Amino acid sequence: MAAKILIVEDDDASRAGLVQLLERAGYDVLSASTFEDGRRLLIRETPDLLITDLRLEEFNGLQLIITRPPPLPAIVITGFADPVLEKEAKRLGAEYLIKPFLPSALLRLVEKKVGAQAATTFGTPRRWTRKQVAGGLLAQVESSRARIVDVSYGGLRFELDENPAWTLPPSFDITLPTSDVAVHVDLVWQSRTQDGNWLCGAALSQIDADAARAWHGLVDALA
Repeated sequence: MAAKILIVEDDDASRAGLVQLLERAGYDVLSASTFEDGRRLLIRETPDLLITDLRLEEFNGLQLIITRPPPLPAIVITGFADPVLEKEAKRLGAEYLIKPFLPSALLRLVEKKVGAQAATTFGTPRRWTRKQVAGGLLAQVESSRARIVDVSYGGLRFELDENPAWTLPPSFDITLPTSDVAVHVDLVWQSRTQDGNWLCGAALSQIDADAARAWHGLVDALA
């Protein structure tokens, strides 16, 4: 199953945008518009990650982090730069993200926090943990060849084998000819390798049920 994320945000438009962004990235998303509803969901649903606005009317989003001991992995979002509250958030192990921020910046933090949480969980590995692809998996990205280096239910990392001077668009299709799988993704980050090629991270986006099943089957089949 996908990682479960709870969003507590009292602004309707912001909350809807966050839900859409994270669902498209493959996460299981819950949301609440008030501190009280968020606290009830924290206790009842036991999410893997909390994303909360710092100011929730008369309450403070930091109070939600300590609702369940030990403090829940969290990302605090706010439109106000407050060094004291930022220090307190980090003391609780939370990331502190100031609005406005790029969607890719939030997705990177989510992946970081969820990955850290999964790494400390014993027993059956969680399926959203990234799987290394031994030897790479050939794929087609736009008009270029690529080699997929790891995958998860919510995304993948790949290296472009050609066109090193070319930068990718914000969204594009990835096709795996040998597996008969094609998905639409959003670019999260892109950086140069030591060889001068592009190493890229992408999150699944606008994926229908059939494509999702095919992608999940591919991830599950990898050793």
